[in-house]
Amino acid sequence: MPQKNYFIGLLVLLVGGLSAQMNPLYFNEYLSENYYNIHPAMAGVNLTGLRIDLGTRQQWMNSAQKPNTQFFSLEYKSSAKTTLGVFGVNDQNGYHSQFKYHITYCYRIYLNDEIWNTRRSFPTKNDNIQELSFALNLGRSGMNLDQSNWNRPSQDPLLNQNLSADHYTTFDAGVAYVSTRLSVQLSFHNLAFLSSDSKAPEEATIYNIGANKIYMGAMQYEIYTKKEWNFEPSFLFQFEEKTNESSLDLNFKIFKIIRNGRIWTGISYRQNNVKIPKGVGLETDQSYKHLTLISGLNYRKMKFGYQYTIARGKVQFSSQGIHYITLGFQI
Repeated sequence: MPQKNYFIGLLVLLVGGLSAQMNPLYFNEYLSENYYNIHPAMAGVNLTGLRIDLGTRQQWMNSAQKPNTQFFSLEYKSSAKTTLGVFGVNDQNGYHSQFKYHITYCYRIYLNDEIWNTRRSFPTKNDNIQELSFALNLGRSGMNLDQSNWNRPSQDPLLNQNLSADHYTTFDAGVAYVSTRLSVQLSFHNLAFLSSDSKAPEEATIYNIGANKIYMGAMQYEIYTKKEWNFEPSFLFQFEEKTNESSLDLNFKIFKIIRNGRIWTGISYRQNNVKIPKGVGLETDQSYKHLTLISGLNYRKMKFGYQYTIARGKVQFSSQGIHYITLGFQI
C-alpha cells in the first residue's frame, strides 16, 4: 500500500508540472528498450514493479540555443493485469518550443496464463510470453514562441495569434501483442485533439483539431541461438494525416546475454516522405533519410543506452550528428 500511495503522489506532481511535445519529433529512441515512448499498450511489458526511464537528445554544437529534447517515462504495474504510466517529452529549438505529456492506463490479457514474475527486464528463449494489451492516453500538448528577446518596433498580431502559446488536450489509444518471439503494436495518436483556448477564433479551432491523427504500426521478431546471442529484425511505420507524411524505419539489433544482464547493439535506417504542393493539382515528393547506430546495456535493474543519428540524402539539417543518451532503472 505505501508503494501505491507513493506512485499516486508522484503521478499527480508529474501531470501538474511536466512539459513535452505536441506532435513529437521522434527519432529512434524507442529502440533503446522503451517502446512505451511511442506505443501506449507497451506500458508494463517485462515489468513487475516500477520502471523509470530518462533520456536526452541534442546536437552538440557551439550554440547557446542548440536543438535539444528531453524524455521521461514512468511505468507502474499496479496489478498483474493493470499498468499505469506517465510519459513526457519537451523539445526546444531556438525560440520555439513544443511539449506533450500524458498519463496511460493499460490493461493486459495473458493468453497462456503465464504472468511475468521475474525482476529481469528482458525476455530469453526459456520464457513463455503471450500477452495482449490495450491502452488509453489522456494528455496535454502545446507550443510556444518566445519573443521576449526580439528587437522589433511593433508586434505582429498574426504571429502572436498562431504561435505565442497554444495548448491542446489529446487522446491516444493502442493495442499490442507480445510473445517470446513475435511482437506487434498498433497505436493511434491524437484521436481527439481539442484546443484548450476557449477564446480562439472558430477557424483556428477547426484547423487545430482537424486531421491531426498519427498512426503507428510496428513489428519485431526475436531469433534466439544456443550460444546466448539474439537477433531482432523489426520495422516501424508512421503516417500523419495533416501533412500526408509517412516514414518507415528498418531496424536490426543484436543482443548478447551476459551474467546479470545483456548488451546490445544495432542499426536503424529511416526514410521520411512528404508530398509538397507545387501548384494547382501538382505535387512533388520530398524525402529525408537518416541512419542511427544503437548500443546499450541491461545490468541487474539498470539500463544505459546511446544512439548516434546521421542524416543521409539531399535533405540535411546539419552536418553534425544527433546524440541520444538514456538511463533507466527498476524499483
